[in-house]
Amino acid sequence: MSIWFLAAAVLSFSVCLVHVFLGGKEAARPLLDSSDLKPVEKYTNYYCWHMVTIIIAALGVMFSVAAFIPSAQELAWAASVLAALFCGWNIGLYFWKRQELRRWYHMPQWVLFLPIAVLGAVGLLV
Repeated sequence: MSIWFLAAAVLSFSVCLVHVFLGGKEAARPLLDSSDLKPVEKYTNYYCWHMVTIIIAALGVMFSVAAFIPSAQELAWAASVLAALFCGWNIGLYFWKRQELRRWYHMPQWVLFLPIAVLGAVGLLV
């Protein structure tokens, strides 16, 4: 059993719960309550929010399988790369859209994905 992949799985499932409960309150609910978006825009974004939920849960499943099945390291590799890409895209978007550095906490998703990517990478290296 890989303790690193197991830790990445637990963290992924924890991030999924944060996404569902805090993200639901802070992002999904205001989106749905918005009256200035057309239905296609509103529900496309809501659909994407649910896709993110599914993807984060899938990261947890992938790391869980890799933690207990040594021949499934490809899943941990893919989950680690995805977590790193999500982290990188968040940081890149932050700078691309010229967000104020002192307000980094307005887009803190990278903080959630970085440890997942690191735990997965360490698990692959040891």
